[in-house]
Amino acid sequence: MKNTISVMDIGTSKIAVLMGNRGINNTLNLYASYIKDYAGYYNAEFVEPDKFTDDVCDAIAKAEINAGERIKKLFVGVPADFCSCITKQFMQNFGDKLKVEESDILEIYQQANELKDNDNYVLISCSPIYFVLDDGRKVINPIGEKTCRLSGEISYIYAEKAFISKINVALRKFGLSSVEYLSSTLSENMYLLSEKNREVPSIIVDCGYLSTSVSITKGNGLLSLNSFSVGGGQVTSDLSECLKISYKEAEELKKQIILSVVPELSDGYEISKQNKPSIISMTEANEVVAARLEMICSLINKCLTSTQKKDLYKMPFYLTGGGICFIKGAKDYLAKYFGVNVEILSPPNLQLSKPNYSAVLGLLNSAINQEQKHKTNKFLSFLKKITKR
Repeated sequence: MKNTISVMDIGTSKIAVLMGNRGINNTLNLYASYIKDYAGYYNAEFVEPDKFTDDVCDAIAKAEINAGERIKKLFVGVPADFCSCITKQFMQNFGDKLKVEESDILEIYQQANELKDNDNYVLISCSPIYFVLDDGRKVINPIGEKTCRLSGEISYIYAEKAFISKINVALRKFGLSSVEYLSSTLSENMYLLSEKNREVPSIIVDCGYLSTSVSITKGNGLLSLNSFSVGGGQVTSDLSECLKISYKEAEELKKQIILSVVPELSDGYEISKQNKPSIISMTEANEVVAARLEMICSLINKCLTSTQKKDLYKMPFYLTGGGICFIKGAKDYLAKYFGVNVEILSPPNLQLSKPNYSAVLGLLNSAINQEQKHKTNKFLSFLKKITKR
């Protein structure tokens, strides 16, 4: 398959490998995938670290079988749990008015990089929130603009070196040496929000199975990034423990939950318990789910207030991920808690237009853009060499 790009998303319960490329009208063509259940991670620690390498190798191997071809290069998403985000304001005076070139931007990025010599983190993303020219205009891309001064704000995302090392060990065992790391959250947010919507700061909450990320996005970067180890899996566990049903039965029950109605005492949900129909009190089940959502909301609020950003709850508020998006009324619960309108974000992809695919499709979109950028830079370098002869 021509120009196939491969990505791997490390979730809290699944490892997903996806292969595809860019289609017409900026869409994504998907050719092959494989999603593998594994023990996952909790509090930024893998639950079964000794099995992780084999899980990664198995996921990649199965994806290759489904695609009928070998993966030559792999883009790996780094989850929010293993990332740190720092924003840095800067001002660069050029003296004379000049046309901004890519080398000028790279030099600014390098000078403002606070953790470039840090022993625990490695830089995986450097992107602009905005640039300001000497005439006061705000732009996302100043290259080609003429100015004597450039200021603005840059977003840096760093990955834990321990996480990178663990992935590298697994990929070396598989025989893959060409790998590039991307921020899962940044990739997802750039994919889900249009450039127009990113002109103002937006809150995006991605609630997964055992982890939730809370980010604020503006321009081409993140203003903040936080996470906590609570997700949809805890909702299922609560239902199982409080209602004395199995985990499987609790998953079946969770799919039926409707929080947007006030149940009568006689109302109930029907599940199959030990292969027999069983009625669970709607009031009791809803109270269990609501209690866990209350906790999730309080943790989201803690993440947001820690950023010390102004007018937090005047920002657009979005929810994605497979953790709670499918619980009927969960979005409205968050909206009532925060006093804002909450909108669910799903990928603009006809094949996988569900919020639980936001992360992996965001990675594929970002990887394709990154690979195209690499090719363009190589071509520009080639042209410069030619013109110098």
